Amino acid sequence: MKKLKNLAINLGLTVSTLIFAVTVGEIGLRIAKIETPPPPREDSNQELLYTAKDPNRGWAGNPNATAFWQGEGIPSELKMNSGGFRDYERSKTKPENGLRIALLGDSFTEAIHVKLEDTYGAIMEQRLQQCPVLKDRKVEVMNFGVQGYGTAQELMTLRHHVWDYAPDLVILVFYAGNDLRNNYRALEHDHLRPYFVYKDGQLVEDMSFRDLNFWERDRYNFSIVDSLPFWSVQNSRILQLIRKVDIDAKRRQFEKDYSEINLAFYKEPQPDYDWEETWKVTEGLIKLMRDEVYDQGADFMLITASDSYQVLPDIQKRDGFRKSLNVPNLFYPDIRLKNFGKEENIPVYNLAGPIWDEAKKTGKCLHGFDNAVPCGGHWNIGGHKFVGEIMANYLCERYTAKLRK
Repeated sequence: MKKLKNLAINLGLTVSTLIFAVTVGEIGLRIAKIETPPPPREDSNQELLYTAKDPNRGWAGNPNATAFWQGEGIPSELKMNSGGFRDYERSKTKPENGLRIALLGDSFTEAIHVKLEDTYGAIMEQRLQQCPVLKDRKVEVMNFGVQGYGTAQELMTLRHHVWDYAPDLVILVFYAGNDLRNNYRALEHDHLRPYFVYKDGQLVEDMSFRDLNFWERDRYNFSIVDSLPFWSVQNSRILQLIRKVDIDAKRRQFEKDYSEINLAFYKEPQPDYDWEETWKVTEGLIKLMRDEVYDQGADFMLITASDSYQVLPDIQKRDGFRKSLNVPNLFYPDIRLKNFGKEENIPVYNLAGPIWDEAKKTGKCLHGFDNAVPCGGHWNIGGHKFVGEIMANYLCERYTAKLRK
């Protein structure tokens, strides 16, 4: 009985001390005016700009939504069409004698960094309409790109949305800089997305993101504190401070991991390594997409988008970056996918080579904006114009050759 009494006394003293310490801490932080309130949570019914949750892709454009973009690039109003894509309004009824080209891609294709009329897709549409063999056809280059998407999400976009518009040609615009890691759970940190995994030699869907708690989404951007009730974090300066310290540490870890995870696509993967597996899954997804497109009677091709380091006009800086990675060149993913296309009967057009030639010739960066990383990040207006024009010329030549057969 005495032992139980002593235990109760000790427990009471411990709890009282803890309550006292927390109270003093809360008062001290308030006196010092230290406050780091958490951002709104997804489950607090806050509208997330122009995006919405999607049961097949994780997130998607909000149909008919508008927002104003003030980040990297040109400040402008963003408008989503009724299908939830950043594109002109398109009828699901294909025009008579029309030619429809569907672009699947990520932020390079959605291109919120420039005005819609300055995107490479809009320029392709305009220029292809001037192609002599297409002058009597209504050409539509339809933008199904969504920022942050990997190949798995682009395949789901094809399955659940693209076929409604009966495209004649589907173009997958592949950006090795993040599409590879997007496709493999061990390399990706944002898990609000579907994955495909091999089982018994077949790629099958992993849709476990549907049951994901929001704080489990991104290991770099969420803290264990985020699993607590939102009101408790809103009202506790101590919890806010713990969260801030945890998030700051995770962001430092992200910077540390950057070169290993975000730049490894330049290198040939080693056997029994995560990068070899993500290449295997990615190439399997591309083949799966090709097969589904061909089954629908449409044509399919792959475009590889450039990374900014590949096409720097400053050759000394570019070569210094290459040497820092200890690689013979910066075109490993482009070469690999070109050879893969030859093996799998998939036309592949590598953009990095022509863009680099143009950058060297003009001395101008085709990536980057004044309000972001100089010569880095996404294509700028000049980059989109160049890509739109060379892709229109390439496709015009293909359609001309096809007509002559």
